[in-house]
Amino acid sequence: MGINLDYEGFKGDKKISIINKVEVENYLNVIGSKNHYYDENNVAPPIYNVVQEISILEDIWKMNDLHGSEEEMKQNVLMLVHGEQTMNFKRLLKVGEEVSSIASVENIMQKGANYILRLKAEHFDNSGEEISNSLWTLFIRAAEIKKDESKPSSKKSNPKPASPKPIREEISSDVFNIEDTITHKYSVASKDHNPIHTDDEIAKQAGLSGIIVHGLCTMAMTMEKLIDNNLKGQPDKIESITLRFSSPVYPGDQLKVISYSNDSNNSFDFEVENKSGIKVIKSGKVIFKD
Repeated sequence: MGINLDYEGFKGDKKISIINKVEVENYLNVIGSKNHYYDENNVAPPIYNVVQEISILEDIWKMNDLHGSEEEMKQNVLMLVHGEQTMNFKRLLKVGEEVSSIASVENIMQKGANYILRLKAEHFDNSGEEISNSLWTLFIRAAEIKKDESKPSSKKSNPKPASPKPIREEISSDVFNIEDTITHKYSVASKDHNPIHTDDEIAKQAGLSGIIVHGLCTMAMTMEKLIDNNLKGQPDKIESITLRFSSPVYPGDQLKVISYSNDSNNSFDFEVENKSGIKVIKSGKVIFKD
């Protein structure tokens, strides 16, 4: 199992697509959005951009030479973890418009037997003006890493206590529920058909306790809450979103999104936790237009 480091800098073929009204409406329905802004302004929600990105990123991912062989590619899929996501916006996608999209391999890093793969997706309008771009950080885990107990631990026996975290002022909090069937619905709406989200047995082969919710589904539902509570229902104000997926979300979970002020006038931080208090999204940040 491994990733071909020579593919760093590789750029895929440009793909042209039309932003389909029915598909946008279905996506909004699946993520539970009640925001009339999208229909009134004929635009797609921010995270809908990933629907345009899945196919161009899959074209790169499915290249056998990237993995070494088709068999290794299938193994890497099972060991794949979506770790971080950054999305930058000049504007929202317009329903009915023609969009050109292209994906590239930004960076490949090897850490021991594990790999970090960063993929970039870019979207342009008919005039060649950039609409938005996304950076996907993917972790490909080793099948198993055994600790050598014969080697002394490098950890200090008396580590220095961590510095106290700065006190942050809470701006908003909201709770939302994850439907039991959402992974099947989101797979269709997003065109992300990774079987760990729909097939219990395959999810267990990947080392999970069962099917998990798409990280981007959790991200999309989170953003709708933040848009409503922090941006007065105006998604066009968003300039960028950054976050880290820190723990799996399961069908039937109840999640709480909390946002905090920071030292900037045009951004806020956020995180998402489940009922047990486990953070499922960390290091979230939204930068918005004044």
